Amino acid sequence: MGKSRYEPLVKLKKKSLDEAERALIAANNEVAGASDRLNTAYQALASLHLPQSGSIRELSQANMMIQTQHDTIERCKEMLERAEEKQQKMRERFHASRIDFEKFSYLEVQEVNAQIKKIKAQEAKMLDEIGTITYKREM
Repeated sequence: MGKSRYEPLVKLKKKSLDEAERALIAANNEVAGASDRLNTAYQALASLHLPQSGSIRELSQANMMIQTQHDTIERCKEMLERAEEKQQKMRERFHASRIDFEKFSYLEVQEVNAQIKKIKAQEAKMLDEIGTITYKREM
C-alpha cells in the first residue's frame, strides 16, 4: 500500500499544531507571571503606610513611595491585560491549528481505508479467479 497524498500535509499540520501549543503555553506562563507581579505590587502597596508623626519630608517621601507603587500597579495591570489578549489570540490559533490537523488526519484515514478496501476487492477478485481456474482443472 502506498503513501497517502495527505501524509505530508498531516505532518505539516502537526508541526503547526505543536508550534501553536508551545505559543499557548508561553502565553499562559506570561499571564501567570504578570498576575504574580500584580499581586506582589498590591502586597507591596499594602505594606506601605503614611507616618502618623514626623516631618513634612517624611510624609512627602511616604506619599511619593505610595504613588510610585500605584504607578507600578497600573503598569502591571497593563502588562496583564496585554498578556491576556495574547493568550486569547494563542488559544484561537491553537484551536484553528487543531481543527486543521484533525481535518487532514481524517482525510488521510479515509484515503487509507479506501486503499485497503480497494486492495481487499482486488484480493477477492484474484481468489475468485484462482477458484475458477482450480475448478476448471478438476473438471
